[in-house]
Amino acid sequence: MNAVGAALLSDVQKEVLDEVLVGIPYNSASQFHEYFGTRAAPPRFGLSCAWQSFAAGRMVAERSGIAAEYLIDGRHVAAVYRRDDHIVVLDPYLLHAEPLRLDRAAAVDGVVRVTVDAYPYRVREDGTPAPGRVRATWTLDDDALRLDYLRFSPRRGHNVASRAFVLRPQSRLATVPPPADWVRPLLVHPEQHSVSVRVVHPVTRHMAELILPLAGRPAGVAEDRTLMITKDNQGAVAAHGDARFQRDLEVVADAVSAPQDDVVAFLLEAAAIHRAAAPAGLTLAPYSMEDE
Repeated sequence: MNAVGAALLSDVQKEVLDEVLVGIPYNSASQFHEYFGTRAAPPRFGLSCAWQSFAAGRMVAERSGIAAEYLIDGRHVAAVYRRDDHIVVLDPYLLHAEPLRLDRAAAVDGVVRVTVDAYPYRVREDGTPAPGRVRATWTLDDDALRLDYLRFSPRRGHNVASRAFVLRPQSRLATVPPPADWVRPLLVHPEQHSVSVRVVHPVTRHMAELILPLAGRPAGVAEDRTLMITKDNQGAVAAHGDARFQRDLEVVADAVSAPQDDVVAFLLEAAAIHRAAAPAGLTLAPYSMEDE
């Protein structure tokens, strides 16, 4: 690829990442509807983490002609662009605000490191900005990529590790998306202890999340509504019935251009699907109700 082509690809990757962050939010309920239900989710409602990466890769390919490889760690997938002199990673689930580019020439003792800002952009008690961070580490001898997501905790007063994944070149998806028989068991994995939709609002760029924990739910789907919680841009939790819950729900619904009742129903239906599909005896950890 010549220099002009490389520059154009970089612009496309940046453009696509931003479009996915605000236009295809993380929604862990969507693939329940697609793989166990009767229909695919409305695109505006968002997609689960792997499908966000698939969407980013598809959009880059449509605009540039350059295909990504998809590397997997457990249930997580990132879109990776490998060149002789650098690697670029698009991983919308980790909310990084710009593509992760690691240049081989920047290696120190065989390791390339880069850190970029990520959503949510929070504020400290003194009013100063406190963005999240994604740290990427490329170890040249085994070609492994480690991605660490650190989010500012207002309660603790500093960034804390939230997610970490290791992507190895031999862990490459051969089929995108993977076969349904491969996907379904992962959707009812014990790690899946909630269904939620998390948005970056396209105007304010504030995050909000609507969450339905899956542990300890009553038998009736209607009662599940009262178990819903929200999180705002600062990571503060609000229970159903709280005025802050309604405020956060309004942000989520506005970001996905859907009525609030439709967003709530989407999660309730996914929770019912999960109940029907989950293996007998599945034990799920309770969802933390603590403010971040």
